[in-house]
Amino acid sequence: MRRAASGNRARVLGVLALSLLTVTLHAQTRQGQASDIPVALRFVATEANAPPGSCGCFWLKGGAIDAALPLHRRLLAEVELAASTVDRVPATTRGLSEITLLAGPRYTVPLHHATASAHALFGAVRGFDADFVLRANRADTSTNFAMAFGGALELPLSRSFSLRVAEVDFIQTNLPNGANNRQRNIRMGAGIVFHVTLPTGR
Repeated sequence: MRRAASGNRARVLGVLALSLLTVTLHAQTRQGQASDIPVALRFVATEANAPPGSCGCFWLKGGAIDAALPLHRRLLAEVELAASTVDRVPATTRGLSEITLLAGPRYTVPLHHATASAHALFGAVRGFDADFVLRANRADTSTNFAMAFGGALELPLSRSFSLRVAEVDFIQTNLPNGANNRQRNIRMGAGIVFHVTLPTGR
């Protein structure tokens, strides 16, 4: 019962993440304001370890896409979808794949020739192709709470593109692992940002 409730909470958080993006976009359109929407595509690599509490480090590698809608001056609403995988987790015969859907506020600070940003994101993680241990039970998939705190540095290339030189996040996923059911890792990445201007509503 507790496991089902945890999965339901994660699904609700995922729906809320999508709702945040939809509601913000609708509000911008009704206000009749043209919005510059940064949409980023990036490579990500997450340093993890297994078994829990050990030094058996490995890397989950994959990609991510994020978009942010302006709310007020330097404050934006961000939604991020990321996926990563590894063929084999140390001390096991299985791999691990994860998909996260997160949303939350992003605050940007313009610098002389760059832009720095920080964000706090909350949502859900879907783990699969692995062994998830919760007490005496094992499963191939699990959906639970996830969150990420971090920041990025971007350099403008043109009016429509910028380079995300680096993004670093502290990311926590609450997947069952037979111990504390919590993973706290560092995720790094870089990529390209497309600045999409939405048409002004009438």
